[in-house]
Amino acid sequence: MQAVDRNGGAEQAALVVAAQRGDRRALDELTAGCLPLVYNIVGRALDGHHDVDDVVQETLMRAVDRLGDVRDPSAFRAWLVAIAVRQVRDRWRMRQARPAAYGPGLDAPPDAADPGADFVDLTLLQLELSDQRRETVLATRWLDPDDRDVLALWWLEAAGELSRAELAGALGLTAGHASVRVQRLKSRLETARTVVRALAATPPCADLAGLARRWDGRPSSAWRKQFARHTRECVICAAHWQGLVPTERLLANFALVAVPALPAAKWTTTALSAAPPSTPSAPSAVAKQTVAKRAVARRARTRSGSHAARSGRLASHAGAKLVGAAMALAVVAGTGMVYAVSGPAPRNVAATTAPTPPWADTPEPITSGSSASSPSPSSSPSASATASPPAGPAGTSAAPGLTVSKLGLPSSLSYLTPGYNQMPEWTRVDTEVAPDGSVRVAWPSADGVHVTSLSASLERRGPDTVVPGAREVGGLVAHDDGFALLTRVPDGNKWGETAAALIRYRNGTLAFSTKLTGTASNDTAPGLDGQLKWDGSRYGAYFVVHGAGGPADGHFGDKLAYVSASGGSLPGGWNWGCSHNEGIALYPEPNRPFTSLCFDDWRSGLFVSTGIGAPDEAPVVQREKCWAGYCGGTFPGRAGNLVKSSSGQYATAFASRGAASAVKNSADSSGRGWSVSARTDTHQVAVAFLKNGSTPAGKPVLLTDEAGADHVNVRIAPYGKNRLLVSWERVTGATCKDGSCTGTFAGTHLRVIDWSGNAVSADRVVDARIAGDIAVLPDGSLAWAFAQATPDYSAPMSSGASPATSTLSIARLSG
Repeated sequence: MQAVDRNGGAEQAALVVAAQRGDRRALDELTAGCLPLVYNIVGRALDGHHDVDDVVQETLMRAVDRLGDVRDPSAFRAWLVAIAVRQVRDRWRMRQARPAAYGPGLDAPPDAADPGADFVDLTLLQLELSDQRRETVLATRWLDPDDRDVLALWWLEAAGELSRAELAGALGLTAGHASVRVQRLKSRLETARTVVRALAATPPCADLAGLARRWDGRPSSAWRKQFARHTRECVICAAHWQGLVPTERLLANFALVAVPALPAAKWTTTALSAAPPSTPSAPSAVAKQTVAKRAVARRARTRSGSHAARSGRLASHAGAKLVGAAMALAVVAGTGMVYAVSGPAPRNVAATTAPTPPWADTPEPITSGSSASSPSPSSSPSASATASPPAGPAGTSAAPGLTVSKLGLPSSLSYLTPGYNQMPEWTRVDTEVAPDGSVRVAWPSADGVHVTSLSASLERRGPDTVVPGAREVGGLVAHDDGFALLTRVPDGNKWGETAAALIRYRNGTLAFSTKLTGTASNDTAPGLDGQLKWDGSRYGAYFVVHGAGGPADGHFGDKLAYVSASGGSLPGGWNWGCSHNEGIALYPEPNRPFTSLCFDDWRSGLFVSTGIGAPDEAPVVQREKCWAGYCGGTFPGRAGNLVKSSSGQYATAFASRGAASAVKNSADSSGRGWSVSARTDTHQVAVAFLKNGSTPAGKPVLLTDEAGADHVNVRIAPYGKNRLLVSWERVTGATCKDGSCTGTFAGTHLRVIDWSGNAVSADRVVDARIAGDIAVLPDGSLAWAFAQATPDYSAPMSSGASPATSTLSIARLSG
């Protein structure tokens, strides 16, 4: 077997070129190498139906037939995946349109699989999965039919077999829309995992057992919703929502399901009876069919033999209808697969070693001679030792007044999140200071959101408070007696997505939990990208929403909700603001609307939305090139900061591609749309000022202007009297495509500026990162928490799975 690089390497491209020139052996190698990928996409998308064999063959035949259409050989995999998805969709349409071949009282044909059984059972039996992986595989039976194609592709993306670009291309969607479909699928899959857990629990919940008596035993989306509603409302079953490991982590390095041998043998007979042309030319119609069938036969032959005993055990299982004594065995070894063979081994079958994640957690350097020591993570972490200035790598320096200490975590933190085009972003870790000077740090983990309490000297104060079932840090307010958290919680709605919620804890005890989305307002919150602020008497929660009914059904916008100190809803705000809000900033204002900013993709740019949502004529801060699900200007993680001066001015910082031109979109009948051409392919650091809470003060000031360097993770905070600290990460040798750039990380920059944007001192390049909001301590110094790791912006996150750490670094920067 010729190994095919997952990302379309030189070997695969060479096979494509050779096959296009008529090389029969190259064509055979190419189709054989891609067969497992096609089989896994089709098998999971068709849910184990007996049509899988036919669709796999049709996909390969079409690929052979149209191979000459491939202009870029390195894009062959993406092209082949798109063909497979089209064939799946065509087969679904045919099945829905044609009458059943057998009626009531008649047995199904012998090859008609029990819906959902074959492929799920093959996955479980071949790969011998751990408990949570088994739950995830079983949960796929409960998904909607419309989710099948997305599931098949995202499963392989999470396993590291496909890129997000290949997934989006196969679905015919933009990267932004593909991310929405994937997020919706993940939410439904997580709900289904909880249902699987609840139904398998021992002893069973009596009320759930009573509900299940009306169930016919067949997993379906309708029953998933009924069972899920019970698990949310039942005190006993609610526990099953806790402790769910993120699905991406479970699927990382997930092996492909091996191609069954029985259909392969059937095809082999046909394949061997077809005589291939004797001269190397474009494949004939007979040869095309022969190559497609021979690819499957090749796989079957290489996998027969040495595991007959286990194959016999598989064949005896009622669910494994397609598995015979010559069944292939896939052995997981790192990220590779080894096939059992008899006779000479095919080429390149050795297992590969799982690569080290490019953002692997690294120890934080501590200046020699310090008495500091890093605490070992434990279930009850203690306060860190004396902090020391970090000793940076070459090209970095310890900024004056910057100290970093370590904080052990009782649970692991997955510190990366795939952003636009799957480029890595820091998982948000919010740091806030209470009126008494104590500090709260909120960070997400598998068991919910943890809130760690620190003293004014940044030492741990007692165990974490864990908000069970919370999915995201969307904003944090620190109170003397606890905290308030903007987060996402499980919910029942038409999309199967989470709801936004404001949760308040006092002295370690839940005070209130207020849902901010629901059926009454026709919205959900699959991702917040939000901010939470407190003006002394009320909370302002600003976040992204997804329409679930009403005129905005299926669309994305933003919502601003005001909540009282006791959790009650207050007037003001809005239910629908900026279209596809791609960035939020908020500042609390006593007795008047909170000052707010938003990135709007429809009107293309950054706008002031204070008190008015997003009307057609909202004040423009900066035009940017935007489209659905993306904006050229961006806040880090789409959650930005607003700083207010003593004279009532405001400042914000963001990564900007700028506008070379900006005109109304004549094709947009609403009159709201704009067409913008970006000034640069790379992002530059921009600081914008407002005269007051609703009026921009001229054009933004550019702090950088380097065409060959990208600038990401741009943040701003007050720093001493009449000064601002702006930070960013610089990426050199930038290569940009579709709005994002790859390159080499060149350090975290800190620059102090005045309220006109002028530099007060030279940049400092430091060995520290900023992964969320920055707290201003009573003495004016700044504090933030982050995972100590060296960024790698050379490529997108291939699998969507994040590395994890059990230690946080706590930075303090004195003025």
